[in-house]
Amino acid sequence: MTLTCDHYMDRFFSIIKLPVALLSLWIFPASLLVLWDFAVAQRYSVTNVPPLLLGFIVYYILWLLLFRRRELGSYVTTLEHEVTHAVFALLTGHKVTRMHVTAKQGGHVVYEGKGNWLISLAPYFFPTVTVLLLTVRMFMERNAWLEGGIGASLAFHVTSTYVETHGAQTDFKHAGRLFSFCFLPSANVLTYTFIALYLNGGWHGILSGLRALYRHTGEYSVLVYHFIENFLRSS
Repeated sequence: MTLTCDHYMDRFFSIIKLPVALLSLWIFPASLLVLWDFAVAQRYSVTNVPPLLLGFIVYYILWLLLFRRRELGSYVTTLEHEVTHAVFALLTGHKVTRMHVTAKQGGHVVYEGKGNWLISLAPYFFPTVTVLLLTVRMFMERNAWLEGGIGASLAFHVTSTYVETHGAQTDFKHAGRLFSFCFLPSANVLTYTFIALYLNGGWHGILSGLRALYRHTGEYSVLVYHFIENFLRSS
């Protein structure tokens, strides 16, 4: 039997699953602190709302009024969800053979090979539309309309993830419910934080965020270590 690329990729993601779960839990407090650092550094007012935030707010209001209705928003939401599955299937060496999308009955992607947790969970932390718009932005001058569109796409991902996250979701079963619980909070916080940092400071902003994540994780680790040490001494 000839082993293919997708087999090795699936095996790799199976091996790193436990370390990724533990690391995700460990850095979650630090990821929240990085997001807090960024939020505190901004100085917003009613007369100074950045296009990114304005686009987010406008789309969220439209979602509450219109797109929340299943018949209006479901097809596009499902399409983005299944495209994200397909993209990560391709990125991890799988050949995608079929994609089916409906407005009312969900959708599915068929690919060769067993699959892995990254394919299953990608739609719940990776904003595909936002990444496409960010790619366009890399080749353009700063544009308020484009940044507003990026904000709207982030709101689209937040609302679609909210709708798609429920106990009957088979993606969580495939990836493992406990692993999904461990991985997705940190993955989401870091995704949105690094997008905001990139829009605010480019790749330098990303690097600053990584340094802050490392610093906060170290500080948190020291606090946990001293807590455990003091607890053991007192018992």
